[in-house]
Amino acid sequence: MRIEKDSLGELPVPDHAYYGIQTVRCSANYDITQHTYNEYPEVIRAMAEIKKACARTNAQIGALDSQKAQAIENACDEIIAGGFPGQFPVRIYRSQGTGVNMNVNEVIANRANEILTGHKGYDAVHPNTHVNMCQSSNDVFPTCEAIVFYRLISCLNESFRSFEKILNEKALEFKDAVRLGRTGLQDAVPNTWGQIFGGWYSMIRRNRLELLEYRSVFQEVVLGGTAIGTGMGQQPGYAEHIYENLSAVVGFPIRKMYCPDEVIPDSAVFDGMRNTDHQMKLSAHIKALATALGRIGCDLMLMSSGPEAGLNEITLPKTDIGTLGYPGEVTPSVARLMMEIAHTSIGTEQMTTFAADEEQLDHGSVNSGGFIALVDMMELLSDGCVLFGEKCIRGIRVNREICRKNAELSGSLSTMVSALFGYPTGVAIAKQALKEGISCKQAAEKDKLLPPDAIEELFDIQKLTDRASTVAMFEKYGKFRKIS
Repeated sequence: MRIEKDSLGELPVPDHAYYGIQTVRCSANYDITQHTYNEYPEVIRAMAEIKKACARTNAQIGALDSQKAQAIENACDEIIAGGFPGQFPVRIYRSQGTGVNMNVNEVIANRANEILTGHKGYDAVHPNTHVNMCQSSNDVFPTCEAIVFYRLISCLNESFRSFEKILNEKALEFKDAVRLGRTGLQDAVPNTWGQIFGGWYSMIRRNRLELLEYRSVFQEVVLGGTAIGTGMGQQPGYAEHIYENLSAVVGFPIRKMYCPDEVIPDSAVFDGMRNTDHQMKLSAHIKALATALGRIGCDLMLMSSGPEAGLNEITLPKTDIGTLGYPGEVTPSVARLMMEIAHTSIGTEQMTTFAADEEQLDHGSVNSGGFIALVDMMELLSDGCVLFGEKCIRGIRVNREICRKNAELSGSLSTMVSALFGYPTGVAIAKQALKEGISCKQAAEKDKLLPPDAIEELFDIQKLTDRASTVAMFEKYGKFRKIS
């Protein structure tokens, strides 16, 4: 063990550790969970990228010795590449950015010292003086959050694009698979499984594109605002170069937050350092996608129910063992999992809402709880989406005979009679069909409402799923229409 000092006293630090006393103190003060930033490499990567860009900028403006800056950059590169596992033990809750910022500063400083001097320590590079130059936890961590969100949105976009492709493939596969529509769980008119999958595709695509459009919000950050947005401690020239350097390091454009028509300079920076409604809105987009998957999963569970005593209109692929007493059961585990993911997203949105609502005064954009919850949710949703597509959607089979039979026997087909002869006649046909246990088509034939060829076409359930075909049939047989 080595002994390190700070303004509060002395603490032992493990000899192997690249972190220092601030990390040890923060970890001990907020020991309320076993979850640490070691579990969030995407956060540590973004923090290291910011530190690298800051060191480069500070050297560029002459505020930081070039040799020290290069050592800091080299240390950052090692972290970005995944180095130093286990060196970020700060707890994810209550650190509010300061803990993880100091943790990263200390690891970088010790490694930079090692590069320059051959040993750990702060005699050449200090975590606060050099690594944290022109920065504050209050502008660094919100910037880190934005970088992480931008990348996670990109990952989600790719996962859902793959999911959309599978939905499109299934829509084409089942474009002629007629089923009985259901509204309020009651029999409705026919449609096709292709139309169902097409509707799901549209829902997912629409929400994915809305999320992708929102991604640009996270290209505007508050770096340079330091403690509360005034930029206190910032060296001349820093603001002019930091965003160009950070963009180059992270690989996508990043800009300072900007508000058009502002009366007070940097109004957007003061906004961004206090308010987290952008996270709340992001969470709403995530919830929309998650509940879309949950809705699909719920429908699949119902339509695959049975097989003997349920609807059994589709069969889901087997992914695990069924009930021990009934080994033939196909347990809809993946579909149910999507519903659980949807429920989780609702809780996450609540957390980000509270984070946006209940911070005070000049501090708000560093809310570790809401941030971590949202990161977890986005990763869960991305993985869940891929799993759902590959393990469930891709292997769905439609039980076409059952679906067609249900559609043909539905009393809802009396709608065709109602359109030609009025509602009372349609109701009479439906009642007759139900009473005699026959189809509406057979009831219409029995009552000789129309010529046989007209009845045959007007009750063709395949044609009834197509809007253009239905309109064409009414145009063709309009002469029989008897509605005053």
